[in-house]
Amino acid sequence: MSSELLGLTEFQLLDMSKKYDSVVICDLRKKEDFAKGHIKNSIMVEFDEEKLLDVPKNSKVILVSYDEEQSKQMATALRARNIEAYYLIGGISGFTSGLYCTNIFYVGTGYP
Repeated sequence: MSSELLGLTEFQLLDMSKKYDSVVICDLRKKEDFAKGHIKNSIMVEFDEEKLLDVPKNSKVILVSYDEEQSKQMATALRARNIEAYYLIGGISGFTSGLYCTNIFYVGTGYP
């Protein structure tokens, strides 16, 4: 599959997350940056292919990073393992639909 088909615009990401219950938005940035602002319902995940392989089998994984390079690399690796993975074109800096902040002490605990 062409790498151009892996990238989603902000609006495609939002549409996909509303349309499918199986979407998992994974933020690959540092904990501090995730706490300062992240996409609604996203989860913080380390840049580690093995950890991302634990997503439910039929999930659509959308990866978000500072710019698109890290998330594109991870999406390509996951696709090679038959996981439906995409990345946010332009990374988080191009996301204009509003970000949600979290107390840094709650990041990674499952607390909203």
